[in-house]
Amino acid sequence: MKISEAIKRVRKEKQFEDQVYIGDMAEKLFNVYISNDEDQERLTSYYIGSWHCTDSRVGYKVYFFDDEPVAASSQTGRKMGEDFEWISKEGYRKVKDYIFSFSEEDNIDLIDLDEDIEEGYKISYNCELYNYHKEIPLYEGKKVKIVELEKNKDRFGIDTKLKIQFEDKKEIWVEIGELIFPYNVL
Repeated sequence: MKISEAIKRVRKEKQFEDQVYIGDMAEKLFNVYISNDEDQERLTSYYIGSWHCTDSRVGYKVYFFDDEPVAASSQTGRKMGEDFEWISKEGYRKVKDYIFSFSEEDNIDLIDLDEDIEEGYKISYNCELYNYHKEIPLYEGKKVKIVELEKNKDRFGIDTKLKIQFEDKKEIWVEIGELIFPYNVL
């Protein structure tokens, strides 16, 4: 028997039905997290061959969307992943659109473009500096240069002290966390 024939002849009986959880499918198939697993009836699945593996039902299933076959899957063991194959691109797109209709747009983090930001960012350790950082820091609101880095004073090799130079050539040692590094914007 051809796969196409088996799909046409699936026995859509309660004993062969398997509940479809939208959240699980979203994660497995589209790498999307959907917390809402509310009851839905448009997407169903039926085993065409199944067996018991430890405490789980596994086997071969056909998925239906609005009673039309859209995909087939196989899972040969309870700890094995379920492998999906689509019957058509159209079916794939319909299921994808349906699953994404359960996602909440409110979960998207949108930037408040009117929010004020600080004048720059902080760096915690000397080893995190790039060369360009030495020319741009601010110390107490004044532009300075980094002229020397403390070498391995910490037993773990993590240094946080550095020498800065002001425009008047005065030099002092400070903790790197006291500096602000302006954003790289024009």
